Amino acid sequence: MPLALRLSVFYASLCLFSGVQVPFFPVWLKAKGLGPQEISIIMAATMFLRIAAGPLFAFLADRLDNRRRVVIALAWGSLIAVCLYTVSDGFWQIFLVTLLLMSLWPSITPLIEALAMKAAHDHGIDYGRVRLWCSITFIGASLGVGWLLGWQSPLIISTCLIAAIVVNLAGAYLLAPEVPTRMRSTRTGGQLHAALAIAREPLFLVGLVTASLIQSTHAVYYAFGTLNWQKLGYSNEVIGILWGVGVVAEIILFAFSGRVVARVGAVRMMSLGAAATVLRWGVTAMSPPLWVLFPLQTLHAFTYCAAHLGTIHFLARATPRSLAATAQSLYASLSAGVMMGAMTLAAGSLYQSFGPRAYLLSAAVGGVSFFGTLIIGARWSGGPLLVLDEEGSDHVDRNPANGRGAGC
Repeated sequence: MPLALRLSVFYASLCLFSGVQVPFFPVWLKAKGLGPQEISIIMAATMFLRIAAGPLFAFLADRLDNRRRVVIALAWGSLIAVCLYTVSDGFWQIFLVTLLLMSLWPSITPLIEALAMKAAHDHGIDYGRVRLWCSITFIGASLGVGWLLGWQSPLIISTCLIAAIVVNLAGAYLLAPEVPTRMRSTRTGGQLHAALAIAREPLFLVGLVTASLIQSTHAVYYAFGTLNWQKLGYSNEVIGILWGVGVVAEIILFAFSGRVVARVGAVRMMSLGAAATVLRWGVTAMSPPLWVLFPLQTLHAFTYCAAHLGTIHFLARATPRSLAATAQSLYASLSAGVMMGAMTLAAGSLYQSFGPRAYLLSAAVGGVSFFGTLIIGARWSGGPLLVLDEEGSDHVDRNPANGRGAGC
C-alpha cells in the first residue's frame, strides 16, 4: 500500500473520534446529569493532563525512533479507557475515566503529524492532501451523530466513541513500519538535553504560545457551541450541518495547502488565522441569525486550518528532525492542554453568566495572538533555530543564521 494512502487512511480513522467527541461529548455529559460548571471542569482538566502525557509519549517515540509502535500502544489504551464509559455514572467516575482516555488518545496526534511531515520531506507527499481525510471523516461523523440523535437518546454517544476508536486502532496497524533515520546515542541524556535546548529557544516559545493562543480561541465553541445552538432553538440536524460547514471549508484549504503555504508562507498563514478569530468570535458573540452563522462557519478554514498549517510548517522547519515528535507534542500540550484548558475553565463561568457573550473572550485572545505572529515574522529566517550533531545526542549549537528574517 502506498505511503500516502496509509497516512490518509490513518488520518481518516483518527478523526472519526473527533467528529463524535468534539461536538457531542458535552451533550452526553449533560444527558448524564452534569451542569455547565461540571462540564467545563471535566473538559478543562483533561486538557491540562496533556501537558505531561503528550510530551512524555512523544519523547519516548523520538527516543525509540519508532512512532508507529507508540501509536498502536496508545490506540489500544484508548480503546480500553473509552469502554469504561459504559459503566461510569456521576461526576467523579466520568471525570476519572475521561482523564485516562484523554491522556492517551490526544497523544497520538503529534506522533502522526511528525510522521506526515517526515513523509512530506522525504517522499514529497502533500501534507494537506493527506490531512484532509481527517476533516472528511470528522464531518461525516458529526453529521451522522447529529442525524442519529434525532431518534436516539444522547446516551448513544458513548457507543459511537467506542466504535470510532476501534476503527482508529485498525488504522494504526496500517501505518508503514518505520526505518530508523540515524544512529542513536545509547544514553538518554543527549536526547533530553536537545529537547530542553529547543524548548528554551525564545522564538520557538513565542511561536508555541502564539499558535496555542489561536487554537485556544475555539474553547467556547468546542465546549458550548452545540449547547448554545440548542438553546437558540436549532435542531440537532442543523447543528450537525453547521459543524460540517466549517469542516468543509477546512477541507478545501487542506486540498490546496501545498500551493497556498508555498505562496503565503508559514507565519503569514498563522497571521491570517489569528485575524480571522477576531471576526469569527466577535460576530458569533452577538447570536447572529442562521443565515449569518453559515458564512461565519466557513472562517474555520482560517481560525483552525490556516493557523494549524502555518504552525505545523513552522515547527517542521524551526526544529531539528530528530526532535520532530517532541516539538509537535509541545505544541499539542500547550495549545490543547494549558491554553485550551484555561480558556475552557473560563468559558464555563462566562457562559453560565453571559451566554454567547463568552465568545468575546475568544475574540480578544485572537487579537493578542495576531501580534505574536508579527513578532515571529520579523525575527525568524525560515530555518532551524538550533543545529544538532549527526547523532542528535549531546552536542547542541545555536543556529547563528536565525536572528532575523522574513518569517516566510
